[in-house]
Amino acid sequence: MNRPIKILFVDDDINVLNGLRRMLHKMREQWEMEFVTGALDALKVLKQSAYDIVVSDLRMPDMNGVELLEKVRQRYPDTIRFMLSGYSDQPLQGQAARCVHQFISKPCDAELLQSLIHRAFQLNDRLRSKEAAKVLSNISSLPVMSDTYKEVIDVLSSPDCSPRKVGKMIARDIGMSAKILQLVNSAFYGSGSKIADPVHAVVYLGLKTVEALVLTSGIFSKLPEKRMQEFSVDALQEHCCRVGSLAKTICKSRQMTQEDMDMASMAGILHDTGKIVFISRFPKELTEAIRLSRHRQVPLYEVERELLDVTHAELGGGLLDLWGLPNTIIEAATYHHEYPDSLDDGFSVISAVRIANMIDHELCCGLADGFAPPLEAALLEKLGVADQREQWRSLHLRIEAEEHEYVA
Repeated sequence: MNRPIKILFVDDDINVLNGLRRMLHKMREQWEMEFVTGALDALKVLKQSAYDIVVSDLRMPDMNGVELLEKVRQRYPDTIRFMLSGYSDQPLQGQAARCVHQFISKPCDAELLQSLIHRAFQLNDRLRSKEAAKVLSNISSLPVMSDTYKEVIDVLSSPDCSPRKVGKMIARDIGMSAKILQLVNSAFYGSGSKIADPVHAVVYLGLKTVEALVLTSGIFSKLPEKRMQEFSVDALQEHCCRVGSLAKTICKSRQMTQEDMDMASMAGILHDTGKIVFISRFPKELTEAIRLSRHRQVPLYEVERELLDVTHAELGGGLLDLWGLPNTIIEAATYHHEYPDSLDDGFSVISAVRIANMIDHELCCGLADGFAPPLEAALLEKLGVADQREQWRSLHLRIEAEEHEYVA
């Protein structure tokens, strides 16, 4: 993109705005920045001109940042929304999770802010489908499974509730996992390293914060029962859990680090995030893509690109990128079908997720899905793991026999 990124900064403290202006002075050739004192002034400015990103303070007297960014989400859905705050307010955090892409804690340094803004904006620049980019920026959460949601609420209110129990339940659901990891990996919480495991996320956030998030109205939406049946969403969730379990086991068999195993587990669970987006936002197009994929015997992602100009892998990776999840998970979701030549040929978490996904599609039929090609012998040869194919297939069958339960 040739034009500068347009960013609107909103804070009721003029000293904070002046500090931001000084801190970001060197970015003036790349960014077109406007600084306003208050939400009402921000809405007036937004009426006059479109902005790519709005960075708002949380607490302001005329209208708080949550109310402002909710209005921005409704009126300007393709605008990326950041929350800047030095407060730790659980109720407001829960409300903000519906309309905020990234939380940034005060004070923040210039390099972190620049990195987060560039990262978020590059998402829209990368996606070829303008409609898809608009949909992504307007997504505050993914649909969750009703049964899992109820189980989490029940266990949160039980006397024997523990972070591990809650985290393991959340890990069985794509939507809840993605949202919890979005929150815990935001700059607002200032974690020194990225967190990929929902159990660790719940421990880090605390049960009270997780409870506030889960109970906040509108955080988690639900798909209509008819659509869940039409696209076999239960089976899709089970597929993702199996891929997560197998990818972790594959990494363990390769003697990879515990961090790699954790990343592989969560990357497998979230690798089909884009399908959940398609099911909730583009059901007619997805139905046609599945039909054509089966009829032509070509991979579903190729038909998706033809019809929607974006694949579910790109869409899911883009959303996880926008939400600030670890790069390894983003890359594994984005490249679980197509492996770019620019990536190293060595075995990685991406390799484990891609292989686990292909093995599960090969051995577990019945998904309301398109044509899935078999595991590529050439891929295994290239990675130097051709002799482990049957071992990994046996591991998958063992995982499936354990009632498709994800083990963190």
